[in-house]
Amino acid sequence: MDREVDPGPVFEASGLDYTNNEEYDLPLPLESVAALFEHAAQVTNNQTMGLSMGRDFHFESSSLLIVAMLAAPSVGSGLTFLNQYDHYIDSGITTHYQSKGDTVVFSADLIDMGSSDMGQLNEYLNGFLVQTLLTATRTTVPLIRVTFRHKQPATTQALRDFFNCKLEFDAQHNSIYLPASFLNQPFLTSNKLMFRILANAMETYFSMGNKTSGFVGKVCRQIMLEDPIGNLDSKSIARLMGLSTRTLRRRLSEEGFTFNEAKNLARERRAKYLLVNSRASLTEIAFDLGYSELSAFSRAFRSWVGESPQAYRENLRALLD
Repeated sequence: MDREVDPGPVFEASGLDYTNNEEYDLPLPLESVAALFEHAAQVTNNQTMGLSMGRDFHFESSSLLIVAMLAAPSVGSGLTFLNQYDHYIDSGITTHYQSKGDTVVFSADLIDMGSSDMGQLNEYLNGFLVQTLLTATRTTVPLIRVTFRHKQPATTQALRDFFNCKLEFDAQHNSIYLPASFLNQPFLTSNKLMFRILANAMETYFSMGNKTSGFVGKVCRQIMLEDPIGNLDSKSIARLMGLSTRTLRRRLSEEGFTFNEAKNLARERRAKYLLVNSRASLTEIAFDLGYSELSAFSRAFRSWVGESPQAYRENLRALLD
């Protein structure tokens, strides 16, 4: 639309419904999003459409995650916040944030590469991240290196002009490399009160009373959001996360889990959360978790924790009082 191109046919060619002005209930398949970027690049004759979208992002329509990030005090706190909560919001993306001596690396990768060309999306992810830092600091971002997972495109000049550093393609991750000293650069968009409120809100909404990590943690969180847990299968969870069933099972296997084990882990965590943070009866919790009888839930809970649900509830509440 910024380039005066009717978006309707572009969405239709990508298999997406442009007339749906409401937010989608489920994540869009990455293949469809990748196709949308590719079609948009063709009709606008812009082979760096992904970079253009990241660079020209309309921050006035940012998600709550980005609003909170921009309210952070500094580059370091903003990146930490983004890494902590992005996987809750963008289930098709996994992030990594690590320090390597005097250099810090922030990576954002699409979970399921599939068979489609993800080059435009990769360039969008890196471009958006750098533009966000530029917007928040109002200063040049001292990039050391930027890497992309896709093969080197025919034209790289626009990428080189924007990032102004060494570029690498066909890499293991989409990453930006920054000097550690830049983490102390203040955000001019900082709003301490807003950041504290939004950070607390996200912690309350997403943590479910537990800290989880890794892909199995993401699967558990998705399972815990569904009701009842017992009716879920790997196909439905994969669809909710925008993945193929095969990719879901493979990623779990890489961390030593089967889907049933992940579902039982999610049941355990949801049970603990409900026992401590709700007034639901044991029978109601059992039904919520997909058990037809309280006795079956009690046996399962005892195998997880080593004590009955009632004892767990009483002991934890006593500690919290």
